[in-house]
Amino acid sequence: MRSSLSPQAKMGSSPSQCGGFTPLSRLTIGNHGWIRVRVRVSRIWVASNPNTGTEYGLDSLLIDDEGVTMQARAFRWDIKLFKDKLVEGKVYALSDFTVVPRLKDYMACKNGLMIYMNKQTVVDEINDNTCSSIPLHSFEFIDFDDVPSRSGDKRLFTDVIGQIVSLEDVGEKWKWKNWRNISFRNIHIRDLRGRGLNVALFGDLGRNFDAEQVLKQGQKVSIVAVFAGMLVQYYPDIGFTVRSTTASKYYLDLDIPEVQEFHASLTDPHKPIDLLPCKVQNPLNPADLVKSWRTIKQLKNLNPDELQQSTTFLCRATVKGIDCTKGWFYWSCLHCKWSVRSDGVNSFCIQGCPNNQPPVPRYKLNAVLEDATGTMAVMIFDDPAHVLVGVAAEELVGEVTGEKIADILCSHQGHHFVIDTSNGCFVVKHVLNEDEQQLIASASVAAGDDPLLSEEEVSSISYNSSPAKNVKKVEYDIP
Repeated sequence: MRSSLSPQAKMGSSPSQCGGFTPLSRLTIGNHGWIRVRVRVSRIWVASNPNTGTEYGLDSLLIDDEGVTMQARAFRWDIKLFKDKLVEGKVYALSDFTVVPRLKDYMACKNGLMIYMNKQTVVDEINDNTCSSIPLHSFEFIDFDDVPSRSGDKRLFTDVIGQIVSLEDVGEKWKWKNWRNISFRNIHIRDLRGRGLNVALFGDLGRNFDAEQVLKQGQKVSIVAVFAGMLVQYYPDIGFTVRSTTASKYYLDLDIPEVQEFHASLTDPHKPIDLLPCKVQNPLNPADLVKSWRTIKQLKNLNPDELQQSTTFLCRATVKGIDCTKGWFYWSCLHCKWSVRSDGVNSFCIQGCPNNQPPVPRYKLNAVLEDATGTMAVMIFDDPAHVLVGVAAEELVGEVTGEKIADILCSHQGHHFVIDTSNGCFVVKHVLNEDEQQLIASASVAAGDDPLLSEEEVSSISYNSSPAKNVKKVEYDIP
């Protein structure tokens, strides 16, 4: 990758330029005030974190006359400015922009460079009649067999194409980070070899999916769908799923060669698209949380039937200790987080995931919780354990012992745990932060119940706001 302009470009020549425009393939790193590119805006989206609502910028996928693609971004403070200037599908001449190396994650194409636009960037719309050679769309489809290898990999968005086989009703899934239920719709597609794949559209994308029209049309003819800007995630009860992001879009029977070829290659007799109930969902009513507080004694007195149900409870307790005889972490598959095994030479996932990434250490703590009513054994896995310790497991492997981890956790005087009772055992699913505690307390007061904690109880419980400091001290104490 060149980091400076070629001698010809410095002299002002126009390499393979059309009407004074430079192809995207000839751009190099740096500020380009004098170079103009002619591009079509194929897709545009606000890059954001759906958990926090934080916006990072306005991203777009650009295509030029050569069919070369490049991602562009306008800074978050310029989002409104460029929302008013750029429209999907239209062609523009851009100048006064900066070319930089691509971002590490969340890229819509494989180009190693990207464009940054700011207030100085000149955006001139061009009559599309003179630019009909620029494609409207560009996708980087992957084979269904390669989907598992993308799980957990956020470097590049995933594009897939397939025939819609069935739809599920809209479902809901509780997200602690969002403190609300997230709606989603599962769509089942298959490729030309008959291999199936689950697609999950979250939020408005799933709610606004025109299921009625798809079902009506799908009774008579096949519908080929394109899902772009997706990520791959493993869900225990579903398997590898292509899920939507803030960059995601879907297209039904899009007029592109790939869709036309797909339709032409369908040989099986047409089967109507089915509508199925949502198979896997776990909505939670926040108001019910105020009724789910239990002491350890009450949890231990649950009958066997209650233990087998997937039930969530809240419990105020401290970590009394950890049984480290079997270790404090496990080696997991990067894709699905299940355990990996070794044959002495290679590691392999017990779920059969692709063996293309090294295993990752994750927390697995056999812990004992204690409150005024007694003690009980619980399992604390990676995410909640990370919250308690303050450092990812992979940063501590080989640096600290299980006993040191236990010392860190036992130094905390209290936490509010979300405990799941599924599969006949107690598992810590989440550790409430201060904001979440306040939300539950407010809901409790609104419901006419006692507050979450009395003033006296609050004063008697102290929380280490930065457990990681203990870890650093532990590391320092190791000879």
